Amino acid sequence: MYTVKLMNEYIHGPLWVYGNEGCETGYPLIDSDNILQNLNEEAATLYDSFYDFDVGDEPCVFDDEGYKAAFPKMKELIEKIKQRLNEINDGSFTVEDYITNQKFD
Repeated sequence: MYTVKLMNEYIHGPLWVYGNEGCETGYPLIDSDNILQNLNEEAATLYDSFYDFDVGDEPCVFDDEGYKAAFPKMKELIEKIKQRLNEINDGSFTVEDYITNQKFD
């Protein structure tokens, strides 16, 4: 049984597939789905846009306020990803969403 974890990470996209060996790549059911891959890429591009490099004395800065402002769009993309995962799920994976319930201070 696999677990698909939805979580943001720079340059990766929110889709993370975990099996018995930990994080895995090459899961055909997900990797071959063009709709899912396009949604994953769109979410990755959005999330990555909040990183700036070589700003002042900092090598990497994340724009928290920009991310908070764009969070409704991110949430919409994650909901579409979850919907597509439900459509293609053949019973071989579960989904854990670590994004849509994020809290901002």
